[in-house]
Amino acid sequence: MARVNNATGVYATLGYNFTDPNKIVQSFSANTSSVMDQFPPIIESWQARDMAANDVGGYLKNPAYNTIISIINTANSIFESANTAVTNSVPNLNDEILYFGANVSSIVTIANTLITTAMSFLVHTNKVSGVTSYTTASDTNINPYYQIFVSYGKQAIYITNQTDGITNNSPILGCMTSILIGPQLNTSANTISADAITLTNGILSNALTTGQVTQIQTNLTNLNDLLYSRQTSDVNFYGNLRTLVNNFNATKPFAGMGETETYLVNNLIGTPKLLSRINS
Repeated sequence: MARVNNATGVYATLGYNFTDPNKIVQSFSANTSSVMDQFPPIIESWQARDMAANDVGGYLKNPAYNTIISIINTANSIFESANTAVTNSVPNLNDEILYFGANVSSIVTIANTLITTAMSFLVHTNKVSGVTSYTTASDTNINPYYQIFVSYGKQAIYITNQTDGITNNSPILGCMTSILIGPQLNTSANTISADAITLTNGILSNALTTGQVTQIQTNLTNLNDLLYSRQTSDVNFYGNLRTLVNNFNATKPFAGMGETETYLVNNLIGTPKLLSRINS
């Protein structure tokens, strides 16, 4: 009897068609069936429906995706406007200032840097939000993927609660701060969008001021630094998180050892370092 309410059967998806002419397949005994009935459900009805329909996946999204795309597009627009104007219209710096009123070529480098940083940030946030799966990835020892760091983080929550009294979920969220700054990203995206308009109008009217160029540079630099720092922080935190959990797992076998293990460690295989730890 199915034990999950409103569950869609999934047994048919196995395609079992053996007629068992030699009567090898046996029904469970009443005792075994009774024991299985005591197990709590391991599946919910929606899971069974999706499994039966082979419609799994597409459950997670990158909440920063649209904003990052907007940032990339705007940075591209700023780069193209500045670079095209300088390349096609200005033979040297003095002429550039004469034509446009300010040194717009100074914007080209930082806009190009922001494009690269934002594209890397998009890849990173897809990983930490679970959109990009870790299953075929080769960089899981370096870069945080949602399914992996959540597992590490759950262990770290118990560890740090007992060692430091930590009572929050930062051991998990520390790997995904890049998607926790939505309002800041939106504000910055709107700011550089306005900068793109200012730059284009200033170039067309030859009335771009040094103050406007400086402000555009500052806005692009600040946004670039924000993206870079949060991504770097996530990656570094993930490395520290893995080290913490791996160190715990390396020491765990020697905590609460049984009688035989304790004898072996104390009398045969334990180093002075280990003996000083467990016998202190």
